[in-house]
Amino acid sequence: MDWRNNEMISISTSWMGSLPESGLRNWLLRIKNLGFEAVELSYKVSHEQLGEFECLLPEVGLKVSSIHNFCPTPNDEPSPRHASNYYRLSSLEEHERKQGVKWTNIAVDTAKQTGAKVVVIHAGTLDFEDERSPELFKLYVDGQKDTPEFEAEKKRILDLRAEKKGPHIEALDRSLAEICTYAKREGIKIGLETRYYLMEIPNFEEIGYFLDQYDNDVMGYWHDFGHAEMNSRLGVTPHKKFLETYKHRLVGVHIHGIKGRRDHLAPFEGDMDFEQFMPYLTSDIIKVVESKPFASEDLMKEAVKKLS
Repeated sequence: MDWRNNEMISISTSWMGSLPESGLRNWLLRIKNLGFEAVELSYKVSHEQLGEFECLLPEVGLKVSSIHNFCPTPNDEPSPRHASNYYRLSSLEEHERKQGVKWTNIAVDTAKQTGAKVVVIHAGTLDFEDERSPELFKLYVDGQKDTPEFEAEKKRILDLRAEKKGPHIEALDRSLAEICTYAKREGIKIGLETRYYLMEIPNFEEIGYFLDQYDNDVMGYWHDFGHAEMNSRLGVTPHKKFLETYKHRLVGVHIHGIKGRRDHLAPFEGDMDFEQFMPYLTSDIIKVVESKPFASEDLMKEAVKKLS
């Protein structure tokens, strides 16, 4: 499918949660009735579900906009991590790094066989402490953003990140070189996604570094509105700076609302002024609503109307 001049709105299967009691076919009919015309197959899609999607999507009349790594969910080894970070492409453990490359290439295969053109990736994380930075986020949630304690903790994290990132960037460089070689051969583009936590890769500057390594037909920037907004709220990088700087490489977006630090709400829900970003939703990018199951059906239907 050619997504140029695209006005269709896609929805991530993350809104589905686990397999709905009514069955996958009924869920697909439900999202079609809401006005969605495509789906992004996410990292929670199992091998069995992937087979079901491939059979049902043409029958229901929905297309696949994109694939979110890893899809299908890896099933060869257990992982203690969130499914979207099942294996880390930036890992200093060579076995894990190679597993990440292997399963990202499998996601490329998934994209090719389903007609998607982009695989969205979480590129990596620095492993030396809890990447969720619990103390920093506790201070933020407690309303302490403007305190010396918050600034000190943020500075500590960013300084430590700068000191330790080198080997992880080098590992990710190797992984992306292998993945992009394979993806280019298969005619699939890699979408480098904005990250939420400060310890994750890439940060604002690193997005530019990696995009400079590859042509636009191999890699593009995938903007996540909730993640970029959290960067802005923490005082790291202003939200619009991501879009203004990388709009020439923008291939797709994850659209969802955010309130405080809780993201993946329905689009336009929460306390982010999404209207200011609407001009960036041009016809040549893939638009995926990436809300979680707690987003109400009424708000999702309203979002489709506003985005269409």
